[in-house]
Amino acid sequence: MANSSCAGSGSNPWRSATSVSPRSRKRAFPSASDIYLSGASKKRMNRSKIAAITLMCALTASCASYNAFERGRNAEKTKNWDQAVLEYQKALEIDPQNMRYQMNQQRSKLEASRVHFEKGKTLRVAAQAARGDEQIHLAQLAATELEVTVKLDPTNQYAAVELAKAVSMIQDAQRAASENISIDALKKRAEKNNITKSQPPQLNPASNQPISLSFPRETPVKDIYRALGNAFGINVLFDQAVKNDNISIELKDVTAQEALERVMQAANHFYKVLDEHTIIVVPDNPQARRDYEDLVIRTFYLSNGDAEQVTNVVRTMIEARNVFPLKALNAITIRDTADKVRIAEKIIEANDKAKAEVVVDVELLQLDLDKTRDIGFVVNGYGATSPGILQPLAPATGTAGGTVPLTQGTLADLRRLNSGLISFSIPNASYAALKSIGETKLLANPELRISEGEKATLHIGNRIPVPVSTFTSVSTTTSGTFAPVTSYQYQDVGIKVSMEPRVHHNREVTLKLTVEVSNQGPPVIVSGQAPQPTFATRTIESTIRLKDGETNFLAGLIQQNDEESNNKTPFLGDIPVIGRLFTQNHKHTLRTDLILTMTPHIIRIPDITEDDLAPMWVGTQSNLSFRGLSPRVESRSAIDPFAPTASSQFAAQPAAALAAPMAPVIVPPGSAPNSPFTQPQPPPQPQNPPLKPLAEGNPEQSLPALAPRISPQPSRQTFKAGEEKLWNVVGMDLDGLTTTQLALRYDPHSLEVSDVAFGAALKVDPKMPPVVTINREQGVVTIASSDGKPLSFNSGGEIATLRVRGGMTGESNLVVDNPSLKNDRGELVASEVSGGRAKVE
Repeated sequence: MANSSCAGSGSNPWRSATSVSPRSRKRAFPSASDIYLSGASKKRMNRSKIAAITLMCALTASCASYNAFERGRNAEKTKNWDQAVLEYQKALEIDPQNMRYQMNQQRSKLEASRVHFEKGKTLRVAAQAARGDEQIHLAQLAATELEVTVKLDPTNQYAAVELAKAVSMIQDAQRAASENISIDALKKRAEKNNITKSQPPQLNPASNQPISLSFPRETPVKDIYRALGNAFGINVLFDQAVKNDNISIELKDVTAQEALERVMQAANHFYKVLDEHTIIVVPDNPQARRDYEDLVIRTFYLSNGDAEQVTNVVRTMIEARNVFPLKALNAITIRDTADKVRIAEKIIEANDKAKAEVVVDVELLQLDLDKTRDIGFVVNGYGATSPGILQPLAPATGTAGGTVPLTQGTLADLRRLNSGLISFSIPNASYAALKSIGETKLLANPELRISEGEKATLHIGNRIPVPVSTFTSVSTTTSGTFAPVTSYQYQDVGIKVSMEPRVHHNREVTLKLTVEVSNQGPPVIVSGQAPQPTFATRTIESTIRLKDGETNFLAGLIQQNDEESNNKTPFLGDIPVIGRLFTQNHKHTLRTDLILTMTPHIIRIPDITEDDLAPMWVGTQSNLSFRGLSPRVESRSAIDPFAPTASSQFAAQPAAALAAPMAPVIVPPGSAPNSPFTQPQPPPQPQNPPLKPLAEGNPEQSLPALAPRISPQPSRQTFKAGEEKLWNVVGMDLDGLTTTQLALRYDPHSLEVSDVAFGAALKVDPKMPPVVTINREQGVVTIASSDGKPLSFNSGGEIATLRVRGGMTGESNLVVDNPSLKNDRGELVASEVSGGRAKVE
């Protein structure tokens, strides 16, 4: 086998190995007498073994190179030049001095480079005709092919030039793609990149946990502010105009922002954030707001709306004075407070919508009915210009020697007339009975594409010149005169249709329609001047409402011309009864009927989204503030009014417990202002016993506990396809409660949950952690105990954190199934669960 595989090599190593002399053969195969050899003989034998091993290695390498060479030749036969180059390269790595290997590899490189060069040129030509991402993709493929060409054949300068062109095309296409990015994408990029530069400092309290604030007795408002500052780690400064008025306030389960806003409203104050941990409290009046509220300048570039019209809307709605339209860029620049600019942004987004567009199929059908009837006695030549019935029979000789016909001469020539010189002829007569009917159809079927509120006009016909004369004074040396000057105006004649559409939200179209049909009438002579043209016009104005694809039929625009004439032989045609035989009756009727059909097709409607239809809360008449889609004071029973909520099971509770009165808080003299943030205290005892310290209060006599809540936070998330985000499931008031399992559901087509991490609100045993089951097909995430015991919770916080990836474009709900919470006595506890909403773009 080895001999046959290497038979084609340049030298036969096996032949050299077998051509051994008898002495060498004797050394290679020693006899029994050679067993006892001297030390020199052993050395010679070792050298022979080394030489044989070296020879075998050389033979093996020679076979490997030859096998690679044969594979390269086979690849050449199948035109697989790339494989051939690789095989020849392997052969040359083993035997680099083999000229045959080098020649074959060089030939394969040239052929492979030629193939790649042709592919590269074809792809580059295709890339020139493409646009966008397809152009970039084709140019990259072309550059790859041309780069391989240059590596295979570095001397191919043409390929190097084409490679440089392909690389330049990629750069130009990428630059054009970045320049043609949509305005919406630029807005998102600007918000993402400049979020920290364009926004003022944001307050970052030390804790986001809700607290209960109770000051039932009137307390100096500055002490309340300081208590809030101590509770949330906020430095509170006061303007010199802030008065330390006494107020009473009680709040339950409020965050830092909610607590500050409620106290500010009660005290008629507002605050400005100076840094992440410092605010300044200012009296709420117009002058103080002008002094403390930061102003924002922002330019909005409109894509569809008119800058002046939108400017008037913004000025009217938010009473902003510093709003300026720029016609050249169709943009609006606003300078006002941050809240007003945010409100203006929402107003502009809601009004900057593309107009609806309609394609109207118009079909014009003109029916011409032409009837002609000729009946009666026809005399040939009737009405022709003839010298009469006198026919010249012979010429007469004039005085000058010329000849003239006898019908022309002087009175003296009458003496020469006799009966032989006078002749007459009777005209030919025939009887005609002819009736012809002609019908013509002129059809036009244009398609008009019209934007809503715009007017489209269709004219089919001619333009007739109408002379118009004016008189100008011409001064002469003797007197002044007036000379007429004639100019021409062109009058449209034919069919003129104009329409203005309006698209309704129920996909109906209202068309304001005007149809005018005109033709040229007979000319008239005015004041002895040249004949002037006249025009006959028929006009219809109407407003119709049609459904999308519904056809309207308009007919009855009829014009009829009747023409009747009688030709009869004198005297004979006047004889009663018999005179009809010598009379020709001619009747001609021309009738024109116009039929118009219109079929509207809606091809575009305004892109009105759910956010455009949702209400936007903007504060009060005297203080505009941006509050988004809902007020800042949210209902506890519906944290997110747009998110689906699961039904909760309520355990039976005593009516007396629910109707228990609110217990006031006792604040002993000299206590710190932040004492209201402790647990609620029991109601006061009779006046005889002394007051108990706060530490000895009985928490069980406080207000009834609020229902526990479980919900995703934030309630709304926006994903891009393939983007991963963390989504927290948060619980509140869960202390001492248990459940068998916690399940969440989502749309598996729009979202994908890849991992779940436990939060601080879920009690986890490191030895027996809960089991998480993710069913990606049905979109269900389940958290259950691993030892069969129910899951238990801490007071509140994050229960779990989900790693969520966006899938297909659309919207999905993240719904929390009813967990069936139980207290330590095994009773079901009323719970509130709400879902989250995710949008995948």
